[in-house]
Amino acid sequence: MVSVAAETAESVSESDSLSPKGLPCRLSVTERARTVAQSCISATLSTVEDSAAPFGSHVDYVLDAEGAPVMLLSEQSLHTQNVKANPVVSLFAQMPSEALAGQPTAAMARVSINGRISVVEDMDEILSLRTAYAVTHTWSERLLESPKFAFWKLVPEKIYYVGGFGAGSEWVDVADYSTATSDILALESNALANKVSKEKQEDLKTFCSEFLALADVDTVRVTSIDRLGLDLRITAGQRTEEYRVGFECKVLSMEDAKSEIFKIFQEAWEKAEGFEWEDMGPPVMKTQQDILR
Repeated sequence: MVSVAAETAESVSESDSLSPKGLPCRLSVTERARTVAQSCISATLSTVEDSAAPFGSHVDYVLDAEGAPVMLLSEQSLHTQNVKANPVVSLFAQMPSEALAGQPTAAMARVSINGRISVVEDMDEILSLRTAYAVTHTWSERLLESPKFAFWKLVPEKIYYVGGFGAGSEWVDVADYSTATSDILALESNALANKVSKEKQEDLKTFCSEFLALADVDTVRVTSIDRLGLDLRITAGQRTEEYRVGFECKVLSMEDAKSEIFKIFQEAWEKAEGFEWEDMGPPVMKTQQDILR
């Protein structure tokens, strides 16, 4: 039988990312930050004007191998003039709109990357960046040939991650971020989460009663799905709690995730029908308690 982690009014810490079964249950905050940066292709770049006031502008970008954002900037743009005078900048990126799939904007994760920006001068790197940028931003072919545009790289010095509705907000270790792996389901999973929430309420409630010992549940919403599991927001009367449910097999695609979710529902149904066995059920941990009080 799966035990549930101790109750807490705060998000579980990084050290608690293993389930009671000892399986990796959640992406680390660093992996989530890298996922946001990797999933986005545009952001707001904040530079400093002569008046020392922050100046925000739209930029398109790609990441290099270590997760540093690289932008193709025009020498005539105001943000380019600003960084020539002061290279300290901040880049703000939020999960792209195609990943919303019915979620409110406030529910989407975001990341701020602060550091210093400079022109990329290494020719081998420039050639690699030209290819990556042209693939990501197909409209940029003519700009890549123009002498009035150059690649500028933001080398991260501080990184701040904010989860949906501000949950799990914290500074991220830059060295860990540079080697972190982004989640392969990031741009597709919200559509599946919304579909499961809408069409599988009875299965979700059966799971809650059998593996979380939660009766009289009003609604269950799958708020996110990634390669390690899914997050549930459960409302019963005036109480709202959140749980993390881990997958027990490696997930490499959306089809794998669907299969794991089906197995979770199947086990809940079997337990409700009286079929039980040792160590039955997925890894589960509570991540938020009474979050609306």
